[in-house]
Amino acid sequence: MATTLDKTHKPMPPDLQAAVENGELSDEQFRELITYEASLLGLDFDEAVRQARDGSLPNDAVGSDLRLLVSMFLA
Repeated sequence: MATTLDKTHKPMPPDLQAAVENGELSDEQFRELITYEASLLGLDFDEAVRQARDGSLPNDAVGSDLRLLVSMFLA
């Protein structure tokens, strides 16, 4: 089932944004990033991981980001 982008999302926390820009994320920050991206689709971390694994994330920029992040996190 496709989800739609949550237009009421909060901006990314500044410390997480800085870590992303520097390319230096701890495991905890990586999980936080997945959780943040998942929230853009109205999902939680576990649901985002499930949908990434079974291929049911939307075929859009956020879905693509999540698929990549989940594959990197669980590698």
